[in-house]
Amino acid sequence: MSDDSDGAGGTDTGQSVGDVMDRLERLRAEDEERSETVSEGVLLDQLREVEQRLLAFGEALGGDPEDVTDLPFTEEAGLDHMPEPLYVRHDTAMLNQVTSWLLQDQHIGLVSPYGTGKSAFREIVLRDLSKHDDFVVTHLDNPRETTARALYQTVLEAAYAAGFSVDFGHYSQVRNGIPWATAEAKTAVREIVERVREHGKTLLLVVDEIEVLEADLLSPLQVAGDAGVRLFLTGTPEGKRRVAEIRGTLDSRLRYYEGIEPFSPDDVAEYVARSLAYFRGEPYDGETPDQFTRAAIADIHERTEGVPREVRIECRELFTRAAFVWYRTGQDVDRIQVTPELRHRRFGMGH
Repeated sequence: MSDDSDGAGGTDTGQSVGDVMDRLERLRAEDEERSETVSEGVLLDQLREVEQRLLAFGEALGGDPEDVTDLPFTEEAGLDHMPEPLYVRHDTAMLNQVTSWLLQDQHIGLVSPYGTGKSAFREIVLRDLSKHDDFVVTHLDNPRETTARALYQTVLEAAYAAGFSVDFGHYSQVRNGIPWATAEAKTAVREIVERVREHGKTLLLVVDEIEVLEADLLSPLQVAGDAGVRLFLTGTPEGKRRVAEIRGTLDSRLRYYEGIEPFSPDDVAEYVARSLAYFRGEPYDGETPDQFTRAAIADIHERTEGVPREVRIECRELFTRAAFVWYRTGQDVDRIQVTPELRHRRFGMGH
């Protein structure tokens, strides 16, 4: 294939979808604070042009994107939670093991480096165990800024939503169903756990990023665990060391599952196929993706070593480059294939 540089008028985009989104948002924010210089105006125009080309490519593929965050492989950049249809179930064995431990009344610590799939697995746990008759599941949002009372409130609200309640007459002051005093909120947690257990169910509290939790929150976590709330904590190896150093008694109560298996080449292919099907509003049918060649899948796996977050970034990069091939060549979208060679092409901004 020939080089697609545009000569005197061209520049190398070298931009992934994530780059485009980040740069657009930054420039738009700056634009609200001060007038643009000529160079900033040109760059913003170029970025908008890139955005329009990406969206046009998405439409040609059968999707209906309104923004670049609607395109395939952008879920981490544009969404708080990964959509269920994008889960690659390479971790079924891990889910079965974790569920077995929780049914044995054990607290779980899932430990793995950044980008290896903890967040995706957390979403699977929240989704699957929320449907399990034996569990009442809740998730601690924004653990960095959570107080002890807010932690107890999270547990109580999940139990209330599941149909359980406490005797509010036992508490001096209650606001929106939560005792105002932290000590009384802690007592209410013990009471609600007893009610839940009387019905043969387990309250499960999922907490992310134990490596950044405030030290003062580890004690309330242990209190909740000792009261009968099952804990599912996720974090990096550094988070495990931190819990052991700051709250050794909590650490001793956790059963750790260390390391998440990376994607295999087949998992990469499944993720790509799921992403494209989800983008088109179609169910995943188990088939391999048409646009990505086997060589591209193998190259992505080799470059990323199967680390899920890196896989998404690599897919996003190649998707962006495929969009420029389609735009510059004018070929039918069905003839555009994602290959490893796309990584080495340069694309101009000229028309």
